[in-house]
Amino acid sequence: MLTHLAITNIALISKLNLEFGQGFTALTGETGAGKSLLMDALGLALGNRADMSLIRHGESMAEVTATFTPSITPQLEALLEEQGITLENKELILRRQLKADSSKAWLNGTPVPASTLAQFGALLVDIHAQHGTQALLNPAAQRVLLDNLGGHQTTLQAVQTTYRTLQKAQTAYEDLATQCEQARQDAERLSDWHAELKKLAYQPGEEDTLQTQRARLVNFAQLQQHLSLAHDALNNDGATLSSLRTATRALQSAAQVDSSLQPLAERLDAALTDLSDAAHDTARAAGSLEAEGNLEAIDDRLHALKAAARKHGVTMPELPEVLTKLAAQTTNLSETEAQVADLLKAAEAARQQFATACKALTAAREAAAQSLQPQLESALKALHLPNARLYVTLTPLPENQWSGQGAESVELRLAANPGSPAQPIAKVASGGELSRLMLAIKSVLYQGLAPQTVVFDEIDTGLSGAAAASVGHAMAAIGQRHQAFAITHHPQVAAAAGAHYRIAKHVEEGHTTTRLTPLEDDARLEELARLLSGNAITPQAREAAKALLTEAETQLKKAA
Repeated sequence: MLTHLAITNIALISKLNLEFGQGFTALTGETGAGKSLLMDALGLALGNRADMSLIRHGESMAEVTATFTPSITPQLEALLEEQGITLENKELILRRQLKADSSKAWLNGTPVPASTLAQFGALLVDIHAQHGTQALLNPAAQRVLLDNLGGHQTTLQAVQTTYRTLQKAQTAYEDLATQCEQARQDAERLSDWHAELKKLAYQPGEEDTLQTQRARLVNFAQLQQHLSLAHDALNNDGATLSSLRTATRALQSAAQVDSSLQPLAERLDAALTDLSDAAHDTARAAGSLEAEGNLEAIDDRLHALKAAARKHGVTMPELPEVLTKLAAQTTNLSETEAQVADLLKAAEAARQQFATACKALTAAREAAAQSLQPQLESALKALHLPNARLYVTLTPLPENQWSGQGAESVELRLAANPGSPAQPIAKVASGGELSRLMLAIKSVLYQGLAPQTVVFDEIDTGLSGAAAASVGHAMAAIGQRHQAFAITHHPQVAAAAGAHYRIAKHVEEGHTTTRLTPLEDDARLEELARLLSGNAITPQAREAAKALLTEAETQLKKAA
């Protein structure tokens, strides 16, 4: 529960230090006295968005501290562990400070983001305001209410978890299936390319070899002429070799007469041998020109290789690498098809798990709707709606509309009077009825929740005296298990409270300040009388106020 609320420099509030106890507390006061400021201040401590306009005029800083002694639910315990917070004296202290250019937050003295306060605030305090009853018209909110009333959190979590798993599995399958389909469309083209390159059969270094052969063939006539001239010069009658043979024989004969000429004869003989070999090689080169192939075939081969390289955006030496990649792509397609089949199986398995979880949630919702019916009717009767019937309608959704929230839509339908058909509450419920519907639902919901702080911010606006009294009694009943606060203008609601505070404005030294005063005995009686008759309090109003207090005590004893 909220045990202490300290407020400094929030709008008209200069300084307030409030101590609260268990049970049901009413907060009353004239319009404009500052009741909404209390909600604004508490909201800051609970992590609401910082509004710098709340800083009191003339001050540079505003601050709110809210101290709780919370029920340690599994959700709160997990959040405390996540934040590394250890409770001292079983207290949880939320503190918020505003300055013109900054907002700071602390949790048990440790600086934290405001969003962390909001996480804790959502577990500590449940606030209901006038506009909040409009949420009851939203089918999504109605579904959440049913799941809260039925205690479906674990079952709903299973649906949400399996739904996320299904989405991931389905996305993985669809993405790879799309890639595989594209690969199939490309398969024929890739196969043609592979066959084309395989037939082309480029050999390493082939480009240089072909270019060399081509150069020889392009210059074939010129080469042939040069080699012929060289051959004739070496071998024809009177050519170099013939003269050299004659000279060699003459020197060898001379060396037989003069042995000193023998080295010269040997040198000339060696030269003759070398030139003879050269002449032989020249003749062989001339004869091989016609064996190099033909120019047209070489040009066709070079053209085909260049075209293939250009087509694949590579150089000729890289064509074997392209061939290898194309072969791998064909293999990868088979592997991808196998992976697609596996992913499809995984998606189907996830779909089955999701469907099973949805089926369990549907069954839980149907059971909750049936079992809650008498409880809701009893709560509506207590709230001065004795003839109203509230039905929970579950409508199956097409499978393609199933989501993490289940396989059906949830709608609250109201039959306001005997004989009238049940219709969506948006069509038949008035503002006052909406407030009581929400209160009836929450009255049932709070029975199964751990004690917490509940705030009702003028949700009784527009109600008549009898209806307001029933709302006050319902709030008092909630206050027996939880700490409940009601900001109200109704004396019937205020009379049902175990504690009563009056909010009022005071002018001191030219400054307006809002104060919160605890009321007991005569002071409380006077405030109830004021609520009944206005500022001019009459004896009749006082008597009526006494009657309200007596009635409230009687109702409280019955509830106990």
